[in-house]
Amino acid sequence: MYLADLAGYGAITIQCHDVPDADAIASGFALKEFLESRGASVRLIYSGSDSVIKPDLLSMLEFLNIPLEYVNELPDCRLLITVDSQYGGGNIKKFDAEKIAVFDHHRPEIPEGPDIIINPSLGSCSTLIWDLLSRENFNFASHMNVGTALYYGLFADTNGLAELRHPKDRDLADFRAVNRYIVRKLKYSSLTIEDLKIVANALSSPRLVGKIGLLKAEPCDTNLLGFSSDIARSVKQFDCSVVYCCMPGGFKISIRSTVREMMSNELATFLVKDVGSGGGNIEKAGGYIGYTGLEKVFPGVSPEEFLVNRIEEYQANYDHVYSENHNLRFDSMPQFRKLKVPVGFTPSTTVFPDGTPITVRTLESDIDLNASYDIYLMIGVAGEVYPIKKAKHEQDYDVHDKPCKTDTEYEPVVINRINGMRESLFLFARVCVPKEEKLIRACKLTRNTKVFTVWDEEKYFCGQAGDYIAAPEPTWQKTPRAKYNDVYIIRRDIFEKTYKQVS
Repeated sequence: MYLADLAGYGAITIQCHDVPDADAIASGFALKEFLESRGASVRLIYSGSDSVIKPDLLSMLEFLNIPLEYVNELPDCRLLITVDSQYGGGNIKKFDAEKIAVFDHHRPEIPEGPDIIINPSLGSCSTLIWDLLSRENFNFASHMNVGTALYYGLFADTNGLAELRHPKDRDLADFRAVNRYIVRKLKYSSLTIEDLKIVANALSSPRLVGKIGLLKAEPCDTNLLGFSSDIARSVKQFDCSVVYCCMPGGFKISIRSTVREMMSNELATFLVKDVGSGGGNIEKAGGYIGYTGLEKVFPGVSPEEFLVNRIEEYQANYDHVYSENHNLRFDSMPQFRKLKVPVGFTPSTTVFPDGTPITVRTLESDIDLNASYDIYLMIGVAGEVYPIKKAKHEQDYDVHDKPCKTDTEYEPVVINRINGMRESLFLFARVCVPKEEKLIRACKLTRNTKVFTVWDEEKYFCGQAGDYIAAPEPTWQKTPRAKYNDVYIIRRDIFEKTYKQVS
Protein backbone atom coordinates (compact mmCIF):
# COMPACT_ATOMS: atom_id res chain seq x y z
CA MET A 1 0.00 0.00 0.00
CA TYR A 2 1.15 3.54 -0.83
CA LEU A 3 -0.23 6.11 1.59
CA ALA A 4 -0.38 8.70 -1.17
CA ASP A 5 -3.02 6.56 -2.92
CA LEU A 6 -5.35 6.95 0.08
CA ALA A 7 -5.34 10.72 -0.37
CA GLY A 8 -7.25 10.18 -3.62
CA TYR A 9 -10.42 9.44 -1.64
CA GLY A 10 -10.65 13.15 -0.81
CA ALA A 11 -12.96 13.09 2.22
CA ILE A 12 -11.34 10.91 4.89
CA THR A 13 -12.01 10.21 8.57
CA ILE A 14 -9.33 8.76 10.84
CA GLN A 15 -10.67 7.03 13.93
CA CYS A 16 -8.67 6.31 17.09
CA HIS A 17 -9.79 3.57 19.47
CA ASP A 18 -12.13 4.50 22.32
CA VAL A 19 -10.46 6.52 25.11
CA PRO A 20 -7.38 6.94 22.88
CA ASP A 21 -3.88 6.87 24.28
CA ALA A 22 -0.84 8.82 23.07
CA ASP A 23 0.05 6.18 20.47
CA ALA A 24 -3.39 6.23 18.85
CA ILE A 25 -3.56 10.02 18.87
CA ALA A 26 -0.06 10.39 17.42
CA SER A 27 -0.68 7.81 14.69
CA GLY A 28 -3.94 9.42 13.63
CA PHE A 29 -2.49 12.93 13.72
CA ALA A 30 0.54 11.97 11.63
CA LEU A 31 -1.65 10.29 9.00
CA LYS A 32 -3.94 13.32 8.95
CA GLU A 33 -1.01 15.71 8.35
CA PHE A 34 0.40 13.53 5.59
CA LEU A 35 -2.91 13.03 3.76
CA GLU A 36 -3.73 16.72 3.99
CA SER A 37 -0.31 17.52 2.53
CA ARG A 38 -1.41 15.42 -0.45
CA GLY A 39 -4.68 17.31 -0.92
CA ALA A 40 -7.19 15.27 1.12
CA SER A 41 -9.73 16.66 3.59
CA VAL A 42 -9.30 14.77 6.89
CA ARG A 43 -10.99 14.67 10.29
CA LEU A 44 -9.49 12.92 13.33
CA ILE A 45 -12.06 11.40 15.69
CA TYR A 46 -12.74 8.99 18.53
CA SER A 47 -15.89 7.75 20.24
CA GLY A 48 -16.95 5.48 23.09
CA SER A 49 -18.24 6.09 26.59
CA ASP A 50 -15.44 8.30 27.95
CA SER A 51 -13.54 11.39 26.89
CA VAL A 52 -9.81 12.00 27.00
CA ILE A 53 -8.98 13.26 30.50
CA LYS A 54 -5.37 12.23 31.21
CA PRO A 55 -3.28 15.34 31.81
CA ASP A 56 -0.44 14.41 29.47
CA LEU A 57 -2.88 13.69 26.63
CA LEU A 58 -4.70 17.00 27.10
CA SER A 59 -1.31 18.73 27.06
CA MET A 60 -0.33 16.75 23.96
CA LEU A 61 -3.43 17.95 22.11
CA GLU A 62 -2.72 21.53 23.15
CA PHE A 63 1.06 21.70 22.61
CA LEU A 64 1.01 19.92 19.23
CA ASN A 65 -2.22 21.51 17.92
CA ILE A 66 -3.94 18.17 17.36
CA PRO A 67 -7.61 18.63 16.34
CA LEU A 68 -9.03 15.45 17.90
CA GLU A 69 -12.85 15.34 17.95
CA TYR A 70 -15.21 13.27 20.11
CA VAL A 71 -18.20 12.08 18.05
CA ASN A 72 -21.22 9.81 18.34
CA GLU A 73 -21.76 9.55 14.59
CA LEU A 74 -19.34 9.04 11.74
CA PRO A 75 -18.75 12.23 9.72
CA ASP A 76 -19.46 12.08 5.99
CA CYS A 77 -16.46 10.52 4.30
CA ARG A 78 -15.43 8.25 1.46
CA LEU A 79 -12.78 6.42 3.51
CA LEU A 80 -12.59 5.45 7.20
CA ILE A 81 -9.14 4.69 8.61
CA THR A 82 -8.69 3.10 12.03
CA VAL A 83 -5.34 3.51 13.81
CA ASP A 84 -3.86 1.56 16.73
CA SER A 85 -6.96 -0.64 16.48
CA GLN A 86 -8.83 -2.85 14.05
CA TYR A 87 -12.21 -2.13 12.49
CA GLY A 88 -14.91 -3.89 14.49
CA GLY A 89 -12.53 -4.69 17.35
CA GLY A 90 -13.55 -4.71 20.99
CA ASN A 91 -11.83 -1.42 21.83
CA ILE A 92 -13.29 0.78 19.09
CA LYS A 93 -16.85 1.84 18.31
CA LYS A 94 -17.94 0.36 14.98
CA PHE A 95 -19.28 2.84 12.45
CA ASP A 96 -20.75 1.60 9.18
CA ALA A 97 -18.46 2.56 6.33
CA GLU A 98 -18.12 1.37 2.75
CA LYS A 99 -14.33 1.70 2.47
CA ILE A 100 -11.99 0.80 5.34
CA ALA A 101 -8.24 1.02 5.91
CA VAL A 102 -6.49 -0.25 9.05
CA PHE A 103 -3.11 0.51 10.64
CA ASP A 104 -2.26 -1.37 13.82
CA HIS A 105 0.50 -3.13 15.77
CA HIS A 106 -1.54 -5.61 17.80
CA ARG A 107 -2.22 -9.25 16.97
CA PRO A 108 -4.48 -9.54 13.89
CA GLU A 109 -8.17 -9.98 14.68
CA ILE A 110 -9.54 -9.32 11.19
CA PRO A 111 -8.84 -10.86 7.76
CA GLU A 112 -6.01 -9.53 5.63
CA GLY A 113 -6.84 -6.97 2.97
CA PRO A 114 -5.18 -4.61 0.47
CA ASP A 115 -5.63 -1.59 2.76
CA ILE A 116 -4.87 -3.34 6.03
CA ILE A 117 -1.40 -3.13 7.58
CA ILE A 118 -0.94 -4.89 10.92
CA ASN A 119 2.54 -5.51 12.31
CA PRO A 120 2.47 -6.99 15.84
CA SER A 121 6.26 -7.13 16.01
CA LEU A 122 6.37 -3.34 16.47
CA GLY A 123 6.22 -1.69 19.87
CA SER A 124 3.81 1.03 18.74
CA CYS A 125 1.50 2.04 15.93
CA SER A 126 3.51 5.26 15.84
CA THR A 127 6.49 3.22 14.62
CA LEU A 128 4.40 1.77 11.79
CA ILE A 129 3.17 5.21 10.68
CA TRP A 130 6.66 6.77 11.01
CA ASP A 131 8.12 4.05 8.82
CA LEU A 132 5.39 4.44 6.18
CA LEU A 133 5.77 8.24 6.13
CA SER A 134 9.54 7.90 5.85
CA ARG A 135 9.10 5.72 2.78
CA GLU A 136 6.93 8.45 1.27
CA ASN A 137 9.73 10.99 1.93
CA PHE A 138 7.50 13.00 4.23
CA ASN A 139 9.19 16.24 5.26
CA PHE A 140 9.40 15.81 9.05
CA ALA A 141 11.66 18.86 9.35
CA SER A 142 8.77 21.05 8.18
CA HIS A 143 6.27 19.18 10.38
CA MET A 144 8.08 19.03 13.71
CA ASN A 145 4.80 18.41 15.54
CA VAL A 146 4.34 15.17 13.63
CA GLY A 147 7.75 13.79 14.57
CA THR A 148 7.23 14.90 18.18
CA ALA A 149 3.81 13.23 18.36
CA LEU A 150 5.10 9.95 16.92
CA TYR A 151 8.09 9.95 19.25
CA TYR A 152 5.85 10.50 22.27
CA GLY A 153 3.42 7.84 21.01
CA LEU A 154 6.29 5.35 20.98
CA PHE A 155 7.56 6.62 24.33
CA ALA A 156 4.16 6.18 25.98
CA ASP A 157 3.41 2.76 24.47
CA THR A 158 6.81 1.27 25.35
CA ASN A 159 7.09 2.44 28.94
CA GLY A 160 9.46 5.31 28.31
CA LEU A 161 11.29 3.48 25.47
CA ALA A 162 12.12 0.59 27.82
CA GLU A 163 10.08 -1.99 25.88
CA LEU A 164 11.27 -1.45 22.31
CA ARG A 165 10.59 -4.64 20.34
CA HIS A 166 11.87 -4.07 16.83
CA PRO A 167 14.85 -2.25 15.29
CA LYS A 168 12.39 0.16 13.68
CA ASP A 169 11.22 1.08 17.20
CA ARG A 170 14.83 1.84 18.07
CA ASP A 171 15.17 3.87 14.88
CA LEU A 172 12.21 6.06 15.85
CA ALA A 173 13.64 6.38 19.38
CA ASP A 174 16.80 7.83 17.76
CA PHE A 175 14.81 10.22 15.54
CA ARG A 176 16.07 13.82 15.60
CA ALA A 177 13.13 15.87 14.22
CA VAL A 178 11.52 16.04 17.66
CA ASN A 179 10.78 18.92 20.02
CA ARG A 180 12.50 17.57 23.14
CA TYR A 181 11.10 20.36 25.31
CA ILE A 182 7.52 19.33 24.58
CA VAL A 183 8.35 15.66 25.11
CA ARG A 184 9.87 16.49 28.49
CA LYS A 185 6.76 18.47 29.48
CA LEU A 186 4.52 15.55 28.50
CA LYS A 187 6.69 12.97 30.27
CA TYR A 188 6.37 14.76 33.57
CA SER A 189 2.65 15.49 33.49
CA SER A 190 1.31 11.95 33.17
CA LEU A 191 0.40 11.00 36.76
CA THR A 192 -2.50 11.94 39.02
CA ILE A 193 -3.14 11.27 42.71
CA GLU A 194 -5.47 8.45 41.62
CA ASP A 195 -2.57 6.93 39.69
CA LEU A 196 -0.42 6.92 42.82
CA LYS A 197 -3.16 5.00 44.63
CA ILE A 198 -3.09 2.38 41.86
CA VAL A 199 0.67 1.99 42.32
CA ALA A 200 0.30 1.68 46.10
CA ASN A 201 -2.37 -1.02 45.76
CA ALA A 202 -0.29 -2.97 43.25
CA LEU A 203 2.73 -3.01 45.56
CA SER A 204 0.71 -4.03 48.62
CA SER A 205 0.19 -7.71 47.72
CA PRO A 206 3.21 -9.21 45.92
CA ARG A 207 3.44 -12.93 45.15
CA LEU A 208 6.80 -14.70 44.97
CA VAL A 209 7.00 -17.31 42.19
CA GLY A 210 10.42 -18.88 42.51
CA LYS A 211 12.75 -15.88 42.37
CA ILE A 212 10.31 -13.71 40.39
CA GLY A 213 7.87 -11.31 42.02
CA LEU A 214 4.35 -11.21 40.52
CA LEU A 215 2.10 -8.21 41.25
CA LYS A 216 -1.34 -7.20 39.99
CA ALA A 217 -2.34 -3.59 39.31
CA GLU A 218 -5.72 -2.06 38.60
CA PRO A 219 -6.38 -1.09 34.96
CA CYS A 220 -3.86 1.60 34.00
CA ASP A 221 -1.66 2.78 31.16
CA THR A 222 1.72 1.33 30.25
CA ASN A 223 3.75 4.08 31.93
CA LEU A 224 2.02 3.55 35.27
CA LEU A 225 2.52 -0.20 35.00
CA GLY A 226 6.22 0.41 34.32
CA PHE A 227 6.46 2.81 37.26
CA SER A 228 5.09 0.07 39.53
CA SER A 229 7.57 -2.52 38.25
CA ASP A 230 10.45 -0.03 38.63
CA ILE A 231 9.70 0.11 42.34
CA ALA A 232 9.07 -3.64 42.66
CA ARG A 233 12.45 -4.61 41.24
CA SER A 234 14.15 -2.93 44.21
CA VAL A 235 12.86 -5.71 46.47
CA LYS A 236 15.82 -7.83 47.59
CA GLN A 237 13.94 -11.13 47.29
CA PHE A 238 13.10 -10.51 43.59
CA ASP A 239 15.57 -11.38 40.85
CA CYS A 240 12.90 -10.12 38.50
CA SER A 241 9.48 -8.46 38.84
CA VAL A 242 6.39 -8.93 36.67
CA VAL A 243 3.51 -6.49 37.13
CA TYR A 244 0.31 -6.98 35.16
CA CYS A 245 -3.09 -5.34 34.81
CA CYS A 246 -6.30 -6.53 33.17
CA MET A 247 -7.83 -4.26 30.53
CA PRO A 248 -11.08 -4.65 28.53
CA GLY A 249 -9.48 -6.59 25.65
CA GLY A 250 -6.56 -8.29 27.37
CA PHE A 251 -3.85 -7.80 29.97
CA LYS A 252 -0.58 -5.91 29.91
CA ILE A 253 2.64 -6.94 31.61
CA SER A 254 5.70 -4.97 32.65
CA ILE A 255 8.98 -6.72 33.52
CA ARG A 256 12.12 -5.60 35.35
CA SER A 257 15.23 -7.71 35.89
CA THR A 258 18.17 -7.21 38.26
CA VAL A 259 20.29 -10.30 37.44
CA ARG A 260 22.16 -11.12 34.25
CA GLU A 261 20.67 -14.62 34.08
CA MET A 262 17.25 -13.12 33.29
CA MET A 263 17.05 -10.59 30.47
CA SER A 264 13.71 -8.80 30.62
CA ASN A 265 13.13 -8.82 26.84
CA GLU A 266 13.79 -12.55 26.64
CA LEU A 267 11.43 -13.24 29.58
CA ALA A 268 8.76 -11.11 27.90
CA THR A 269 9.11 -13.11 24.69
CA PHE A 270 8.77 -16.35 26.67
CA LEU A 271 5.68 -15.20 28.58
CA VAL A 272 3.75 -14.06 25.50
CA LYS A 273 4.75 -16.92 23.20
CA ASP A 274 1.80 -18.10 21.04
CA VAL A 275 -0.67 -15.77 22.78
CA GLY A 276 0.59 -12.17 22.54
CA SER A 277 3.45 -9.83 21.72
CA GLY A 278 6.25 -8.33 23.77
CA GLY A 279 9.80 -7.04 23.87
CA GLY A 280 12.15 -4.51 25.39
CA ASN A 281 15.75 -4.45 26.58
CA ILE A 282 17.90 -6.28 29.11
CA GLU A 283 16.54 -4.58 32.22
CA LYS A 284 13.06 -3.47 31.14
CA ALA A 285 10.43 -5.09 28.93
CA GLY A 286 6.71 -5.56 28.54
CA GLY A 287 3.99 -7.21 26.55
CA TYR A 288 0.31 -7.61 25.84
CA ILE A 289 -1.88 -10.73 25.76
CA GLY A 290 -5.42 -10.57 24.40
CA TYR A 291 -8.11 -12.61 26.11
CA THR A 292 -9.22 -14.07 22.78
CA GLY A 293 -5.76 -15.42 21.99
CA LEU A 294 -5.33 -16.75 25.53
CA GLU A 295 -8.68 -18.54 25.45
CA LYS A 296 -7.84 -20.22 22.13
CA VAL A 297 -4.60 -21.69 23.43
CA PHE A 298 -5.42 -22.09 27.13
CA PRO A 299 -9.23 -22.24 27.51
CA GLY A 300 -10.53 -21.40 30.96
CA VAL A 301 -7.17 -20.24 32.33
CA SER A 302 -7.12 -16.89 34.16
CA PRO A 303 -4.39 -14.31 33.50
CA GLU A 304 -2.77 -14.87 36.91
CA GLU A 305 -2.86 -18.66 36.59
CA PHE A 306 -1.35 -18.36 33.11
CA LEU A 307 1.44 -16.06 34.29
CA VAL A 308 2.28 -18.25 37.29
CA ASN A 309 2.51 -21.33 35.06
CA ARG A 310 4.66 -19.53 32.47
CA ILE A 311 6.96 -18.05 35.11
CA GLU A 312 7.47 -21.46 36.73
CA GLU A 313 8.12 -23.01 33.32
CA TYR A 314 10.61 -20.27 32.44
CA GLN A 315 12.67 -20.75 35.59
CA ALA A 316 12.86 -24.52 35.05
CA ASN A 317 13.41 -24.27 31.31
CA TYR A 318 17.02 -23.10 30.89
CA ASP A 319 20.55 -24.29 31.44
CA HIS A 320 23.34 -21.71 31.81
CA VAL A 321 26.79 -21.86 30.21
CA TYR A 322 29.59 -19.40 31.02
CA SER A 323 32.28 -19.42 28.31
CA GLU A 324 35.18 -18.84 30.69
CA ASN A 325 33.98 -21.35 33.28
CA HIS A 326 32.09 -24.41 32.11
CA ASN A 327 32.39 -28.19 32.30
CA LEU A 328 31.16 -29.09 28.81
CA ARG A 329 33.22 -31.82 27.17
CA PHE A 330 33.63 -30.31 23.71
CA ASP A 331 36.56 -32.67 23.02
CA SER A 332 34.09 -35.58 23.01
CA MET A 333 31.56 -33.85 20.74
CA PRO A 334 31.41 -34.42 16.95
CA GLN A 335 33.72 -32.30 14.83
CA PHE A 336 32.28 -30.13 12.03
CA ARG A 337 33.89 -28.29 9.16
CA LYS A 338 32.50 -24.95 8.01
CA LEU A 339 31.31 -25.13 4.42
CA LYS A 340 32.55 -22.66 1.85
CA VAL A 341 29.35 -20.63 1.97
CA PRO A 342 29.97 -16.95 1.13
CA VAL A 343 29.26 -14.54 3.98
CA GLY A 344 29.96 -10.85 4.53
CA PHE A 345 32.39 -8.87 6.63
CA THR A 346 33.90 -5.44 7.14
CA PRO A 347 36.51 -4.05 9.52
CA SER A 348 34.63 -1.99 12.10
CA THR A 349 36.99 0.93 11.44
CA THR A 350 35.87 1.22 7.82
CA VAL A 351 32.48 2.37 9.12
CA PHE A 352 33.64 4.69 11.94
CA PRO A 353 37.11 5.66 13.24
CA ASP A 354 39.06 3.58 15.73
CA GLY A 355 37.75 4.00 19.28
CA THR A 356 34.28 5.26 18.30
CA PRO A 357 31.50 3.82 20.50
CA ILE A 358 29.12 2.15 18.04
CA THR A 359 25.86 0.22 18.07
CA VAL A 360 25.28 -2.43 15.42
CA ARG A 361 21.51 -2.59 14.97
CA THR A 362 20.06 -5.82 13.58
CA LEU A 363 16.67 -7.48 13.50
CA GLU A 364 17.66 -9.68 16.45
CA SER A 365 19.22 -7.08 18.76
CA ASP A 366 21.61 -4.18 19.25
CA ILE A 367 25.31 -4.96 19.70
CA ASP A 368 27.35 -2.32 21.54
CA LEU A 369 31.14 -2.12 21.14
CA ASN A 370 33.93 0.26 20.18
CA ALA A 371 35.22 0.37 16.62
CA SER A 372 38.71 -1.11 16.58
CA TYR A 373 41.35 -2.12 14.05
CA ASP A 374 41.26 -5.49 15.80
CA ILE A 375 37.50 -6.10 15.37
CA TYR A 376 35.66 -7.09 12.19
CA LEU A 377 31.89 -7.30 11.76
CA MET A 378 30.56 -10.48 10.16
CA ILE A 379 27.24 -10.83 8.30
CA GLY A 380 25.90 -14.39 8.24
CA VAL A 381 23.74 -16.21 5.73
CA ALA A 382 20.52 -15.07 7.43
CA GLY A 383 21.65 -11.46 7.89
CA GLU A 384 22.77 -12.01 11.48
CA VAL A 385 25.71 -9.84 12.60
CA TYR A 386 28.44 -10.74 15.07
CA PRO A 387 31.95 -9.45 15.90
CA ILE A 388 35.15 -11.40 15.23
CA LYS A 389 38.81 -10.70 15.95
CA LYS A 390 40.85 -9.57 12.94
CA ALA A 391 43.44 -12.32 13.46
CA LYS A 392 40.71 -14.95 13.69
CA HIS A 393 39.09 -13.70 10.48
CA GLU A 394 42.38 -13.73 8.58
CA GLN A 395 43.03 -17.26 9.82
CA ASP A 396 39.59 -18.64 8.93
CA TYR A 397 38.42 -16.74 5.82
CA ASP A 398 39.53 -15.91 2.27
CA VAL A 399 38.46 -12.45 1.11
CA HIS A 400 36.72 -11.90 -2.23
CA ASP A 401 36.72 -8.26 -3.27
CA LYS A 402 33.05 -7.90 -4.18
CA PRO A 403 30.13 -6.39 -2.27
CA CYS A 404 27.96 -8.45 0.04
CA LYS A 405 24.17 -8.16 0.13
CA THR A 406 21.84 -10.44 2.09
CA ASP A 407 18.04 -10.46 1.94
CA THR A 408 16.76 -9.62 5.40
CA GLU A 409 13.63 -8.00 6.85
CA TYR A 410 15.72 -5.22 8.40
CA GLU A 411 18.98 -4.04 6.87
CA PRO A 412 21.62 -3.85 9.65
CA VAL A 413 23.03 -0.40 10.41
CA VAL A 414 25.97 0.90 12.43
CA ILE A 415 25.25 3.91 14.66
CA ASN A 416 27.85 6.31 16.02
CA ARG A 417 26.79 6.64 19.66
CA ILE A 418 28.50 10.03 19.99
CA ASN A 419 26.79 11.98 17.19
CA GLY A 420 23.99 9.61 16.11
CA MET A 421 25.32 9.22 12.55
CA ARG A 422 24.07 6.03 10.88
CA GLU A 423 25.60 3.91 8.15
CA SER A 424 24.23 0.83 6.40
CA LEU A 425 26.51 -2.12 7.05
CA PHE A 426 25.93 -3.36 3.50
CA LEU A 427 27.60 -0.22 2.11
CA PHE A 428 30.92 -1.46 3.48
CA ALA A 429 30.55 -5.25 3.53
CA ARG A 430 32.56 -7.47 1.22
CA VAL A 431 32.31 -11.19 0.59
CA CYS A 432 34.52 -13.71 2.33
CA VAL A 433 34.54 -17.51 2.18
CA PRO A 434 35.57 -19.89 4.97
CA LYS A 435 38.84 -21.74 4.55
CA GLU A 436 38.82 -25.53 4.71
CA GLU A 437 40.66 -25.67 8.02
CA LYS A 438 37.89 -23.94 10.07
CA LEU A 439 36.76 -26.67 12.45
CA ILE A 440 34.41 -26.59 15.41
CA ARG A 441 33.06 -29.00 18.00
CA ALA A 442 29.30 -28.90 18.42
CA CYS A 443 26.23 -30.79 19.53
CA LYS A 444 22.51 -30.27 19.36
CA LEU A 445 20.88 -28.78 22.44
CA THR A 446 18.32 -30.94 24.20
CA ARG A 447 17.27 -28.11 26.53
CA ASN A 448 16.95 -24.37 26.13
CA THR A 449 20.31 -22.85 27.06
CA LYS A 450 21.66 -19.39 27.86
CA VAL A 451 25.30 -18.85 26.88
CA PHE A 452 27.44 -16.00 28.20
CA THR A 453 30.09 -15.47 25.52
CA VAL A 454 33.62 -14.07 25.77
CA TRP A 455 32.32 -10.99 23.94
CA ASP A 456 29.77 -9.89 26.51
CA GLU A 457 29.64 -10.75 30.22
CA GLU A 458 26.30 -9.02 30.79
CA LYS A 459 24.12 -10.39 27.99
CA TYR A 460 23.58 -14.01 27.04
CA PHE A 461 22.64 -15.64 23.76
CA CYS A 462 19.67 -17.94 24.10
CA GLY A 463 19.54 -21.23 22.21
CA GLN A 464 16.41 -23.31 21.89
CA ALA A 465 16.30 -27.10 22.02
CA GLY A 466 17.37 -28.20 18.54
CA ASP A 467 19.86 -25.38 18.06
CA TYR A 468 23.59 -26.10 18.41
CA ILE A 469 26.12 -25.19 21.08
CA ALA A 470 29.60 -24.89 19.60
CA ALA A 471 33.21 -23.86 20.17
CA PRO A 472 36.09 -23.51 17.66
CA GLU A 473 38.60 -26.34 17.59
CA PRO A 474 41.76 -24.97 19.26
CA THR A 475 44.79 -24.68 16.98
CA TRP A 476 47.05 -25.29 19.97
CA GLN A 477 46.96 -27.72 22.85
CA LYS A 478 49.06 -26.96 25.90
CA THR A 479 47.36 -29.63 27.98
CA PRO A 480 45.98 -33.07 27.15
CA ARG A 481 42.53 -31.52 27.18
CA ALA A 482 42.23 -28.46 24.95
CA LYS A 483 40.52 -25.36 26.28
CA TYR A 484 37.25 -24.54 24.52
CA ASN A 485 36.38 -21.16 25.99
CA ASP A 486 34.85 -19.40 22.97
CA VAL A 487 31.39 -20.93 23.37
CA TYR A 488 28.44 -19.74 21.30
CA ILE A 489 25.02 -20.70 19.94
CA ILE A 490 24.28 -21.42 16.27
CA ARG A 491 20.66 -21.49 15.17
CA ARG A 492 19.65 -24.84 13.75
CA ASP A 493 18.65 -23.51 10.33
CA ILE A 494 21.95 -21.62 9.98
CA PHE A 495 24.03 -24.54 11.26
CA GLU A 496 22.55 -26.99 8.76
CA LYS A 497 23.35 -24.63 5.88
CA THR A 498 26.92 -23.85 6.87
CA TYR A 499 28.49 -26.89 8.61
CA LYS A 500 29.20 -30.54 7.74
CA GLN A 501 30.20 -33.27 10.19
CA VAL A 502 33.69 -34.71 9.64
CA SER A 503 34.03 -37.00 12.67
